[in-house]
Amino acid sequence: MIHFEFYNFIIPIKTLDEKYPGKLRYFIKDVPNNTYTDDGQLASVRFLSLEEVNDFVDLVAKKGLHFHRMDFMSDDFTVCTSLGMWWKVKWLNYHIGICSYNELQNSI
Repeated sequence: MIHFEFYNFIIPIKTLDEKYPGKLRYFIKDVPNNTYTDDGQLASVRFLSLEEVNDFVDLVAKKGLHFHRMDFMSDDFTVCTSLGMWWKVKWLNYHIGICSYNELQNSI
């Protein structure tokens, strides 16, 4: 499980291994603030400000992760706060400040 603090960028490690240049290892190097954590299935990076998380979303989009700026959504990752997800993704179960990987939805 991933516990929440302020803004949390959440992505399946499987997605990083499939789509991110250099896979998980290089994703961790691109994290600007030493807040990377994972639970073996989900990776999380925490941010204190909206500007910081938006800058990181722009960075990972440039690296090839899906992000549709006009619709403000992604199938590859989401951003969560204690109030909920910015956009819903099928691969994430969310319950009041805690989320977990939904393996069934990601394997379809």
